[in-house]
Amino acid sequence: MASSLAQRKRRVPKLCYTDARNIGYYATFRDADSGRPRKHVFGKVPKAEAERVYASWLARHMNDEPELLARARSGDSDGQALAHAPPAVVRASTGSLAMIASDFLDNVIDSRTRGYDLPIAERPRNSIAPHTAETQRRQVRDFLIFMNSLRGHGAVGRLTLYDLQLTDVESYCRMLVGEKGYSQSEVRKRMQIVKRLVDWAGRPEHGGQVLGWNWASLDQLSGRPGRSRMLPTVSQLEKILEASSVREQTMIWMAIGMGFGQSDLAVVRVNQIDQSSYDLRRGKTGVERYGVTPPHVWVHLVKYLREHPRPDGDLLFVTNQDHPLVHGRTNSVNLWWARLRARLGESPSTLDGFYVLRHLGATEFGSRPGCSLSEMRRWLGYSTGSAIADRYMRPVASEHREVIEWVGDTLASTDAPT
Repeated sequence: MASSLAQRKRRVPKLCYTDARNIGYYATFRDADSGRPRKHVFGKVPKAEAERVYASWLARHMNDEPELLARARSGDSDGQALAHAPPAVVRASTGSLAMIASDFLDNVIDSRTRGYDLPIAERPRNSIAPHTAETQRRQVRDFLIFMNSLRGHGAVGRLTLYDLQLTDVESYCRMLVGEKGYSQSEVRKRMQIVKRLVDWAGRPEHGGQVLGWNWASLDQLSGRPGRSRMLPTVSQLEKILEASSVREQTMIWMAIGMGFGQSDLAVVRVNQIDQSSYDLRRGKTGVERYGVTPPHVWVHLVKYLREHPRPDGDLLFVTNQDHPLVHGRTNSVNLWWARLRARLGESPSTLDGFYVLRHLGATEFGSRPGCSLSEMRRWLGYSTGSAIADRYMRPVASEHREVIEWVGDTLASTDAPT
């Protein structure tokens, strides 16, 4: 009787949505062993994508309950979401897109991923940061999901590179631009990942596969143009500095005066900056980076280290839990900045993220008399061939002149922080 009652109470997990804790779409179910409720999170994704992933997950989840699964697929009101769910198990064929992608992730992404706290000098050449690796894994996965939705469930497990059509890749590009609305930079990065998969398929272990068409003939669309960052005003900067501690003020002025972004602040060490100069390599590019320490930055550093002593060689900034500012998926600088912005009554539409301070500093540095393009690239930490530095070698716009002059005067001052 009890067993019959338990079977009658079993339910097919429903797809739900919540804004709480940034969960998005999810499904709740009871653990088969412990009987405790659990939650499977699909994330804040478009509803169509959530339904597609949910159906696939539900088929796998119900695979050990054939009677309930069959009842759901036959039209039972408890399981209508399973009506079009694909079979749970799909085996990938040798040389298929799935096998190529898996090998690519193992040998190109995972094997090159370095540790979170590895010092810059010890980082292997061409290694990638963990958060970058996670981004690239997600981009590969998204392409495979799209191919399955376009060609049918399990398509990537049976299609080879030769089966990949020009129209498939163009459809993926159109989806990135139209449905997703990604920026030009994001579209370019995702299409580059697809091209890297195509190149990886040419390895001997995958049969030296080649496309049946020329990649150069691909009609690639561009995403939406990136909007120019809004430089903060003098009034906004004064409010931000007034509401910040000495530690936070030091990070702000290092971002403005030396162009340090969040990742730079997370790896800089105590003995890499002195009163006259700083000498380090930027973690993002590995390019040598050195320059003159602005007097105002040094004043803040001295006061910060007096209040929070750090041994030579240790990270200059750490979190309350003694972690680097940026580790894993956590970026404590962004979290602090978002809370500060909300507390000041600002929003992303009126005040950009913390990284805008680097742009502010670059604009001020580029406006100095006699500043050369090579000096600008060195200050930014970019390679000689980088064209990004060019944008800062232009006359300062009239609407930014006040804040640029204020930043220049303040960086040259030795007034102690209050």
